[in-house]
Amino acid sequence: MKIYSMHNRGRTLYTVTHYSAAGQRKRQNFADLAEAKAEAYRLAADLQNGDIQLLQLSNRDRSAYLHALAEIKPTGRSLEIAATEFASAINVLGDHTSLLEAVRFYVKHHPKSLPRKTTREIVDEMIAAKKADGMSLRYLSDLESRLGRFARECPGQLSDLTTKDLQAWLNGLGVGPRGRNNFRAQLVAVFNFAKTSGYLPKNQPTESDPLTKAKDVGSPIGIFAPDELTMLLEHADESLVPYLAIGAFAGLRTAELLRLNWPEIKLAQSYIEVTAGNAKTAQRRLVPIQPNLALWLQPYAKTSGPVFCLSTINQKAAAFARRHGIVWPQNVLRHSFASYRLGQCKNAAEVALEMGNSARMVFQHYRELVTPADVEKWWNTLPSASENADSKKAVR
Repeated sequence: MKIYSMHNRGRTLYTVTHYSAAGQRKRQNFADLAEAKAEAYRLAADLQNGDIQLLQLSNRDRSAYLHALAEIKPTGRSLEIAATEFASAINVLGDHTSLLEAVRFYVKHHPKSLPRKTTREIVDEMIAAKKADGMSLRYLSDLESRLGRFARECPGQLSDLTTKDLQAWLNGLGVGPRGRNNFRAQLVAVFNFAKTSGYLPKNQPTESDPLTKAKDVGSPIGIFAPDELTMLLEHADESLVPYLAIGAFAGLRTAELLRLNWPEIKLAQSYIEVTAGNAKTAQRRLVPIQPNLALWLQPYAKTSGPVFCLSTINQKAAAFARRHGIVWPQNVLRHSFASYRLGQCKNAAEVALEMGNSARMVFQHYRELVTPADVEKWWNTLPSASENADSKKAVR
């Protein structure tokens, strides 16, 4: 604002001028200069404290200001807040794109109509859906274990999580490469489930898709030598012999062995039925009973009931091996079967089918792991006549 002095009929008047928010010029006349200055200081103080109405604008600035007020009014926001948010957004965007294009992109990827669901809610829905689809208990338990941890450690809305958030969570799990990749696979699965269920935009990549895989070089495959298996079978009690024999000569997973029932061992038809409910993949498969396996099982065969009543039989078998000076690597029976079966039939696809696995995994991990001589010894590991008779006598 300005103070003008004017002389009129021997008197001096002091005029303080400023502009209103509507662009109108206002004048206040004072006979005393001190009063005029006091009013000017008051108006200046008001201006400094944020009273926008006291701005003195040029005609062009005033027109722009009034137009901005008219544009912002329907939003219910103040011009000051709008200007601050606009400046912050532009600083973030830089010169890459316009603010309007960025907003349109955001709205496209975050539709207002999508339901808002927490990670826990979506994880629970996914597990319930997989259960209804008939997935195995082992698979469901694995889902709850991994995704349950995800829901606990990443609470809130699933749609608010970014790739950066998910990658940081994976990197901080404190697990090995294979474990991290398993967690990653389930994150991708739960985000795809959310997209299919209408909780995330359809036909668009999810935040889990770009997650990187850890480099998994794997660990050395541990298997038994034929002489080690022979020694274990010859000294095992009747609760361990079927476990060792089926694991070594049919390659079932530990969990599949524990769920196995005698009617599913078809000695007369020479195959073991791994039902969909027992299989890790929830897919039924038939595993051939090799001639030597049939001989080991015949003395113990029953018409009903579970094959193994002890849920800790794998731990029992491992302790038994250690007492006899034999190392028991993880999944040693299944790995041994894969190695010697591939050496026997030379067909990774066939072995994969019997194991309920992929041919790539079989070929990658078991090719040329055993010698032809050891392959022949493995499949000729047979019970002695006296052991066969003693076993039959024990189960009568």
